Amino acid sequence: MIRLEKTRFGTITLDESAQIKFPRGLIGFSTETTFALLERERGPIAYLQSLMTPGIALPVIDARFLQPAYPDAAGDHLAGLAGVEPDDLLVLVVLAIEPDDGSLRANLLAPLVVDAKNRIGAQILLDPERYGPSVQIAEAMAKRTAPPTSGTRLVSTAPVPVIELATTG
Repeated sequence: MIRLEKTRFGTITLDESAQIKFPRGLIGFSTETTFALLERERGPIAYLQSLMTPGIALPVIDARFLQPAYPDAAGDHLAGLAGVEPDDLLVLVVLAIEPDDGSLRANLLAPLVVDAKNRIGAQILLDPERYGPSVQIAEAMAKRTAPPTSGTRLVSTAPVPVIELATTG
């Protein structure tokens, strides 16, 4: 068992099998190589909790919740870029709150690509001509009646809203 104290969620205990290794670290966190995905009971946002530094927990969302479809590259291509197996592929997008207006923003330029079966991942850089590091997103008016059906899903299985990429901002 892994026990972390002084996280933003208090003290948490996780099974060793919850570890996700990012051998090359993440952008801005090159020495942080071991994480766990903390799921919420409701809603699509989860947290990628560092198992090395308890104070680091990045809000993330399964990329399949973003509309229009993101990224539009084939899963095999993303897996190849990340150096992971394409089976059980999970693509996560890091979220942030814009301090000026409080809007929810997503880093579409550098998704986290995870082989959920082998619990290994990498952050990859996509084409900066097509994707940005801080894209505003908003809840869509229409709601899914079921979670996305393709691929591996590690976040809550409750029905959640589709997140729409804003056309402005």
